Amino acid sequence: MDNLANHSPPHQPAPPGEGFSVAVHFFQLLADYTERKGLAMPVLLARAGLPTSAARGDANGRVPFDVFRALCDAAAELLCDPSLGLHLGASIRPGHLGSHGYALMNCTDALDLARQSARYSALSIDACRNVIEQRGDEFVRTIHSNLPGNAPLGRICEDLQHAIAVTFGRWITNREDATPLWASFRYPQPDDLAEYEALFRCPLRFGEDTQAIAFDARIASLPLPHADPQVRRMMEDLCAKLMRQLASAFEPAWLELARRATLDAFRSGGPEPNRIAAAIGVTPDHFKALLAQHDLSFRSFVDDLRQAMALSYIRDTRLSLVDIAFLLGFSEQSAFQRAFKRWTGETPGQWRRGAALPNHSMEGA
Repeated sequence: MDNLANHSPPHQPAPPGEGFSVAVHFFQLLADYTERKGLAMPVLLARAGLPTSAARGDANGRVPFDVFRALCDAAAELLCDPSLGLHLGASIRPGHLGSHGYALMNCTDALDLARQSARYSALSIDACRNVIEQRGDEFVRTIHSNLPGNAPLGRICEDLQHAIAVTFGRWITNREDATPLWASFRYPQPDDLAEYEALFRCPLRFGEDTQAIAFDARIASLPLPHADPQVRRMMEDLCAKLMRQLASAFEPAWLELARRATLDAFRSGGPEPNRIAAAIGVTPDHFKALLAQHDLSFRSFVDDLRQAMALSYIRDTRLSLVDIAFLLGFSEQSAFQRAFKRWTGETPGQWRRGAALPNHSMEGA
């Protein structure tokens, strides 16, 4: 068998991913797969030109994204497998996604599953993010790169993201016949599509501007067989806590200052971009540019913060819904109700009743 990697590299040289990382449990997906193929991690590290300590992760249980990507490249070359990303994704197990995986297992329906996946995907890999939206009869999951200039993740990582979505989705819904409507990729079409056709079983689009995968919108209400609302909420609490830890470990100082200034502004008439810029000591244009570097607009920045605080306030039964609306800077309770339904799929009252389940909280876990 010819070494395909010697003649047709699985993808073009990738842009730097410095500052991004993958969780150790997600990195274990690669380690488990290559070990089953008889490829030891020291051999991979040597081929990638990395020291033996590179794959150990840091104190927060993260491995640099550039290390993960370099080892994927080395594995694809040594295994003569340009479709490595598909094979990695097809071998995914809940444990490879950590607490996020177990939260997904206990979602109530497919829409809840999609929202959870988008909300906490950074716990596994933060070099990209998911956006879920309905477009007519299609339910579309788009993968956006967080790399500088929206640079592509590369073939292996793009394949991995789509393969996880399809494989995990089929497993968790107990529907092996579940098939996407289409899938798009940012890199050119490979010479051999057999592996893609076997996994996705749908029309494939290559060389596109965006990486996305679409399903029939009717699946949104599909109930999931493993759902346990109590376990789901416990794991969601843990995911939220881990997300806060991840953000505090990697975010720049100006972002934390902007967040604090926005929280203060909620209580005094609502946040304005000029006021927040002044609070962190930059011009409004500079503040806008800083947000853009993180693929944020001022509106999305405020919305994300409101959502996080709403989920915190709603647990405190001493606060009425009117109180919470005021604390979040909403002019009317009805506006808060609509926003909360958009964030969670539930009204504040429904969410609060669910949060009151026994043993719900995992604070301090």
